[in-house]
Amino acid sequence: MKQRIDWIASFALVAAFTVVVQGLSLMEFVPLPIALLIGAGWAVLIWLAARWISRRPALSAWAEDGLVALGCVTMALFAFGGAIGLMMLGTALDSSSITGETMVTMFLPSIPIAIAANVPTELVIIPVLLVLGWRPGTRRILFVTAAALYFVHRIWTYLVFAPDRLDFAAAERSTAVLTAAEKDQFTAALHVDDPRWILNLLIFAVFLLSAFFSRLREVNGPIVAAPTARG
Repeated sequence: MKQRIDWIASFALVAAFTVVVQGLSLMEFVPLPIALLIGAGWAVLIWLAARWISRRPALSAWAEDGLVALGCVTMALFAFGGAIGLMMLGTALDSSSITGETMVTMFLPSIPIAIAANVPTELVIIPVLLVLGWRPGTRRILFVTAAALYFVHRIWTYLVFAPDRLDFAAAERSTAVLTAAEKDQFTAALHVDDPRWILNLLIFAVFLLSAFFSRLREVNGPIVAAPTARG
C-alpha cells in the first residue's frame, strides 16, 4: 500500500511539473489545450521510463547520480553563464559608441546555450529524479526543492519575461550609435537587471548539495581498504 502511495505521489509531482512547464513552453506554438495534452503525454512517458529504471538497482543508481551531475552542469550554465552575460550586456550599454547590431551580436549566442541547458533539465533531469529519488531521505527533499525552485523559475520566465520581445530583425541591422531611449529599450527587452540568475544559483546549489548524497555509494556501501599483511 505504501509503495502504491509513493508511486502515485511521484507521478502527481512529475505530472504537475511537466504539464505546467511544457504547457507554458508550447502554447506559443500550439493552442493551450494541445500544449497541455503534449505535456501530459510526456509526463506519462517519462514516469513510466523512470519507473522501469527504478526497478533495476544498479542502473537506477547510475542514472540518478548521472542526472544529478548533469543537473549541476546545466544549472551552472544558467547561473554563472547568465550572470556573466547580463554583466557584459550591462557594461556594453554603458558604452557611448554601442550600436544595435553589436548588442544583438552579443546577445544571440546566449540563446542556444540557454536552450541546451533548459531542455534536458525540464524534460528529463528533474522529472526522472523525482521518480528515482522518491524514497525517504535527504535527497528526496533536495530533489523536490530543486523541482519547486525550477517550477517557479519557468513560470516567472514565461509569464513575466517571455512576452517582452525585442525586434532583432530591425536592431541587428542598425549600425547607428544607440540613443539613450534605445538603450533603455534594450535594457528592458533584454532584462539586463534580470534577477533570475540568483534563483538559478540556488537550484545549482541544491543539485550540488545532492551530489554529496550519492546513490551509488549508498547502494554499494562504503569502500573499505583491504587489510595489509604485516611482518
